Amino acid sequence: MWIASFLPQLPLDLAFRRWPEALQENLRATVPLAIIEAKRVAWVSPYANDCGIAPGMSESGARTRSANVLLVPRDIEAEEKALTEAALWALHFTPEVALWPSGLLLDVTASLRLFGGVATIIDRLRTGFQELGLSASIAAAPTATAAWWIAQYDDGVMADQDTYTNLIDSLPITLIEPLHPHSETLKAIGCKTVGQFRRLPRVGVVKRFGKAALTDLDRCFGAEPELMAWYEAPERFCQRIELGARVETTELLLHSARRLLMQMTGFLTARFSAVTQFSLLLHHETVRLGKSPTTRIDIKLGAASRDLDHLTLLMKEHLAKVVLESSVIEMTLSADELEERAAPNTELFPTAASESEMLGRLIERLTSRLGPDAVTRIAITADHRPEKCTAHVAPIAGKTANAKNGLSGASFPPRPTWLLKTPLPLITRQNKPFYGAPLRLLIGPERIETGWWDDEVIARDYFVALNEALHLVLWVYRARISADDEEPGWFLHGFFA
Repeated sequence: MWIASFLPQLPLDLAFRRWPEALQENLRATVPLAIIEAKRVAWVSPYANDCGIAPGMSESGARTRSANVLLVPRDIEAEEKALTEAALWALHFTPEVALWPSGLLLDVTASLRLFGGVATIIDRLRTGFQELGLSASIAAAPTATAAWWIAQYDDGVMADQDTYTNLIDSLPITLIEPLHPHSETLKAIGCKTVGQFRRLPRVGVVKRFGKAALTDLDRCFGAEPELMAWYEAPERFCQRIELGARVETTELLLHSARRLLMQMTGFLTARFSAVTQFSLLLHHETVRLGKSPTTRIDIKLGAASRDLDHLTLLMKEHLAKVVLESSVIEMTLSADELEERAAPNTELFPTAASESEMLGRLIERLTSRLGPDAVTRIAITADHRPEKCTAHVAPIAGKTANAKNGLSGASFPPRPTWLLKTPLPLITRQNKPFYGAPLRLLIGPERIETGWWDDEVIARDYFVALNEALHLVLWVYRARISADDEEPGWFLHGFFA
């Protein structure tokens, strides 16, 4: 099954897309806009058409019909970039995406079961194109040529193996591109549809119109192979877009930022990867004058992800904290750190992976709102001194710091849940430590003698002790060497839960 996405108004869409989203609907209804190519009107907006402006007119002719007409030259380079944006979005649904003049072709045969059928893929594909500011006519058929012809003629058609033959036969013959130079000849003999052309003698068709038209016809019905040059996602993602107007507030930047995120998630899907850190660069107007650097927003994730809605939420949280010193004219999004990640499986019950992802998303939202220093986790450090064997570090996506320093499998004797910041000196009665009542030593001693390298030497024998009167389990130690030349004694260092 093939899906064709034809973008018939691509130059017009790009012209309107230069304005902020909030203004586009009003501009489409009040401003007559026409795209100029070779000093002739090539595309017109619906409002310009209502004003009497039609394709083929000269520039002066268009101005005589409407003094307010906005004439925009066609930008081929911008159209190619827009097709690349659309291709990156299409990579969400299949790796087999081919760029076509003014459109895309997608082989979704292997994706139908994953996404729940061709109708679901078309709906999601169309929604993404609308967010990108592109108007698409989308159709599906068993062959690429058939889908492309149908998409140029009608929108939303899904032809299966049994019905597409009759549908193709009813299409106008003008859809067969090699026959365009012979349109008057075909019209003179009464050949107007693809079905009528198919019934003509093939030998005579080759003599009069060439072999290319029959080749396209055979490809449409599966008699000739269709060779495609598949679009390949770049090795590294770094996309830049130019805003249509000077943006003064971060709220207006989110729509353009989401356009970049849609492309990045398509790139990640094609590369079987997920992002752990990405950055957004806001290019200010004063950059052109060499007065101000760009504003950089670094976004770190608690767990690797390529979920568009989740990344959009994080982007929104970070943009809300940015204060713009000057207006923004361009934006750049780059994926800085990636992690290999296969496509997620559907789960009936929560798994360790899904629970870890939920925790990671919570950490990300807290970090984005409270700041990177406000959210930390406890990690084991390479030090046997209890007060120095742990540290508060930033959350790390995926692997923990313990795995990096080789302590992930470390095993220790019993440790208390609550460790006192400063050990509490204890008195002794009958040569036993006393804390509200005499303590009975249960486990120990565990000797810890270290710290010579940083002048914080300790020499202690630790015990797990029981206070039977208060029903407390304590962690106490006997100092073998006093730090201030006092007599060694007993100290309370923690409480067990």
